[in-house]
Parts: sequence; structure tokens; C-alpha cells
Amino acid sequence: MKRVWKRAVVLGLSVGLVLTSLAGCSKKNRIDVKQTAVTVNGDELPLGVVNFAVRYDQAGLEGAYMSFGIQDPFSQDLFGQGETLGQMAIEQDVEMLTHAMLAEQKMEEYGVSITDDDKAAITAAATAFIEANDEGTLEEIGATQEIVERYLELQMIQHRMEPEMSKDVDTEVSDEEAAQRRIEYVLFSPVTEEESETELESEVITPAETEQTAEAQTEGESSQEEAALVRETATRTAASDETEEIATEAETTAAETEVETETETETETEDPETAAAMAKALEQAEEFLAKVQAGEDFSTAAEELGKNANETTLDADYYVTEVAEATEGLADDTLIETPIKTDSGYYVVRVISQLDREATDAEKENIVEQRKTDRIAELYDEWAEAGEVTQNAEAIAQIVFDYSLTTPTEAETEAQTDLTAAETELTPAETELTPAETED
Repeated sequence: MKRVWKRAVVLGLSVGLVLTSLAGCSKKNRIDVKQTAVTVNGDELPLGVVNFAVRYDQAGLEGAYMSFGIQDPFSQDLFGQGETLGQMAIEQDVEMLTHAMLAEQKMEEYGVSITDDDKAAITAAATAFIEANDEGTLEEIGATQEIVERYLELQMIQHRMEPEMSKDVDTEVSDEEAAQRRIEYVLFSPVTEEESETELESEVITPAETEQTAEAQTEGESSQEEAALVRETATRTAASDETEEIATEAETTAAETEVETETETETETEDPETAAAMAKALEQAEEFLAKVQAGEDFSTAAEELGKNANETTLDADYYVTEVAEATEGLADDTLIETPIKTDSGYYVVRVISQLDREATDAEKENIVEQRKTDRIAELYDEWAEAGEVTQNAEAIAQIVFDYSLTTPTEAETEAQTDLTAAETELTPAETELTPAETED
């Protein structure tokens, strides 16, 4: 399935939901919350629980999307993948709840349990949510004490089970496997007379890398792809205090959030104007390189030419293959003596460190987390294939997005139930979604 965000749930839930009708929409037909939506080895999951999970996502994200001027986001194909954000949310939540039910059926085997104190905390959290919302909103989203409690119970089970499911994963990762080198670079892009200064300055390699160095934030982050990712990141960050830094696998794998700025491909019959622009870019790159070779500071020399010097970390799989290949095996503090030609222009690169310790250690953690994620996914697949899992597509189709549902951030944090630190955040794995990723 296509994946769009990573879920995290605070047991206190978000409260004080704001429900708004959409223009031209009628809400006369509410769903049958008691109808079975999913059956897992004979255990039935009511449609009301699936609907509540979807509405929780909607409340957490819709307001942020709307703040970017995107009206009715859950009814739009925001990522160009052939389905709406709402459809993606439904698919994700059905999968997540199915996994939670499979995990529930394996609890005894893994020595996992839900205590009386856990049950009391779940009841308190569900009660706080019900009390914080008016009757009309609760009726519209089909939320009852029983539905909210079942949702939270499944979340807690999944949170308890998944660490046990992945505890035997190998956590040893060598420097060689995780090696990340740090480089400093300037990109000189070919610019024809028809191209704008904005296009000229599109030179940041990836938005993910700007998390590692603030210097990588430049005026060049102006492509549509980058704007979409920035919009998504802001959406997730603003969603709620209960939505834990909705990180995607892009935070564990830089390749998943890399946005290519290389939009023009060389052909055998390159037109004269493009060839001239490329030659001009090479001339600028060589001028800059000469300044640095003469002892001038890398960043200062770049500024003198109206460019930005950026830093990033990369490995052998880096998507700008020419840069990855040219920097492999070089000693620390090595300036590459010739500009590196790519489809997007010429890079002038200095290797700061062939093995960036901090980035390499972070990559080791990413690799281990990915191993755990893969193991958990394997087990869910094994359990599903060995058992009998069915979905009631007709029932699930009743979930539609004919109203907006948002949540005021301040009200969320003030009304959260006071719980033990160990159970404050319930983070199911395998619910991470990124617009760039598609899974079978």
C-alpha cells in the first residue's frame, strides 16, 4: 500500500474536536458503527473503530493542510498516486488495526499482557475524550465510550507487542555498512536566458539533509516537489501534541525524501542555447574552484559569485551518483580538483570527512530500526497468511469525508489524561507513510 505518514498516539487522545460542514455536502446518512469491518481469525472489528481511527487522523492533519490553503484535503489526490488522502488514511488504518488484532491473538505467546491499571487508564482517557466533545460531534463521528476504549486497547497492545516481536533482530552494524561521508559543495547550474533567477538558485541537494545542517537551507528550495514535502512536514509537525514527530521512513532513510533538482537530461542533440548555458556554468565553477585553490574560504568564495555553499552527508548509494563516485575513498579535507559534471550542472566539492562519526552512528541506528521494522512486517505477513483475514469492503466504503474535522492544539495538550510515562506514547510500527514510497 502507499504510505503517507507515521502515526503515534498519546493515550490521552486529542479532545475538543471542531467539526465543520463542507459546502454542498449532506450528512444525513451516518455509518453503522456496529457493522463488522474486519474479521481476523474469527474475531470481528466493528466499523466504528475503523471510522474512529480515520477521524482521529483527520482531526490531527486536516487543519494543518487547510492552513496551506488546501481545502477539503481528505477528498483530494494530494500526492498524485491515484487515490485521495482519505482513501490512503482508510487503507492505513484498516491495516494498522488488522495488525493490532493479529498481535492481540499472539500476546500470550510473547508474554505480553494488559493489566488492570492499563485498562483503568484506557477507560479514563476514553471518558475524557467523550466528555470533551459535544453530543453532535460525537454522533457525527460515531464515537462512543466503547469504540474509543477498543481503539486505545488495540493501540496499547500493538505498542507492547512490537518490541517483543523485533527483540531478536541483530543490532550490530559495522562502520563499513553505515559509513557516511561529509562534503561541502556548490552547484553551478546552467541557466538559459528564458530561465528565472529562482530556477538558477535551486541548488539544495535534499530537504532531508537540511535537518543535519542548517546551512543547507537555501533560497533554492523552490521546486514543486520540495514544496510538497515542506508542506507535508509542516502538516505533520502541526498536527497535534499527541502526534509524535510524525517521522517517516525518510527520517531513517535519507533516500526516501531526496528531491531531485536535476530536471534536464542531456541528449545527443543538445541545443546551442543549452550547450552555451552549460559552458557558462563550467566557467563559473572553474572560477570558484580557482579561488578556493588559491586559499580563499569555500563559503566566502561562493558568496562572491552569488552562490550558496552547502554541507551534506552521503554514502555510496547517494542519488547524485557522480558526486558519490567522485568522493569515495578520498582523504579528509580533500578538494576535488575538477568540477563534477551532472545533468543539473557542475558541482565543486570538498570532502570534509570520509567517515562522519555522528552521521555514521545515526545511520547505524537507522539500519537497526529498519531491521526491526522489516521483522515486524514479516511476522504480520506470516500471521495473516497462516490465518484468515477478511475485510468488508462495502462497510468500509461508508466512511466518507463530507465534513472537516480539526482540533485546537492548546485544548489537546491541556486535556490529556495524566498517565505513567511508560504508556504515554503508543507508537505502532508499520504505519509510516511517505508520498515517495510505494509498498506491495
